[in-house]
Amino acid sequence: MLSLFLIVLVIYVVQCICWVSPRSVVFGLDFRGRGKRSRQGIILNALETAGILANPFPPLTPLLAVQWPAFEVTPDGIQFESKEGEAISIPWEKLKVTHSETRLRCNGSLAFKGSEFQVLQYVELLGQLQQARRGQRGQMIQEWVGKMMNRQAASRRLRIFALRTRWLRIVAILQFVFLFLLVPLSFARFGTLIVWRLIVMLVVISIAITVDLWIVHKSLFPKAGEHRFKSASITLLSPIAAIRACDVVARDLLSGYHPVAVAAAVLPAEEFRRFAGEQLRLCRFGDYLDKQYQATLQKAMERAIRHEGVDPEELLRPPEREGDCVVYCPRCLAQYTKQREGCSDCGFEKLLAISR
Repeated sequence: MLSLFLIVLVIYVVQCICWVSPRSVVFGLDFRGRGKRSRQGIILNALETAGILANPFPPLTPLLAVQWPAFEVTPDGIQFESKEGEAISIPWEKLKVTHSETRLRCNGSLAFKGSEFQVLQYVELLGQLQQARRGQRGQMIQEWVGKMMNRQAASRRLRIFALRTRWLRIVAILQFVFLFLLVPLSFARFGTLIVWRLIVMLVVISIAITVDLWIVHKSLFPKAGEHRFKSASITLLSPIAAIRACDVVARDLLSGYHPVAVAAAVLPAEEFRRFAGEQLRLCRFGDYLDKQYQATLQKAMERAIRHEGVDPEELLRPPEREGDCVVYCPRCLAQYTKQREGCSDCGFEKLLAISR
């Protein structure tokens, strides 16, 4: 019996791992839709996948994953880097988009890897840009970036999530307590005589979780019928998966939004300030293929940061000097005691002097 319990426990821990793209930013959500950033744990470079362990104990904090695409859209076409680091530029007139469940390809080259919801969002976006006139595309791109940088819209969706998943979380916690506490105690006290009663109770709780998951998922993702059926089936058939049912809804809740918008809606003020500075530096000193797209993204990001009462220029100030350091990297803020051509941490090639 102990061996069986340990096997179930190991399976549950694996179930708590959220697998995302290494480019993703992940946040843990509490009952109010607020939370904190989760750091990447397991990184499988060969599979281009990162695993983050969600809190395995009550209150079973679900994880929210967001990822901004690496491809760049302009009035003339789409640009991105291949796996080999080769710059690919495709005019809209020659673009052919194909996709699978988690991958979006442009003319056969991988342009984006992420969740099913986000892949479908970008298929729709690229289709709209391709069909539009050239003079309309610039405005469409600005509107898309601005919409995905909207903290108010992200906050509204988080509030709806927090409200509609209250019962789902409570029943999931009940499943956890029943499976990992009451079941072992019952076996220790009564042996296998009550095994069928325990199974019936597990089935009843799993059905309650599945029904609630279906209702919540349909309200938040009305078009994702196939994904909803698959998730509900797994939840119904696996009591262990049923415990993490809220993760199914939370993971792609803000799919497509920029991490800065999500951070503004989720993080406390000081944590947002640090995160916004990190994202702004990555944008301003990033290796973008198209400067126009970079400027559009940076302008929208600065606007979103100002809306939170933070001065973007203040976030870009040089760091306080550490020891005898003479230069620093403006992108990752690493400092060095000797003059050098580039940053060994992030690869940025234009280090700046630290004023004395």
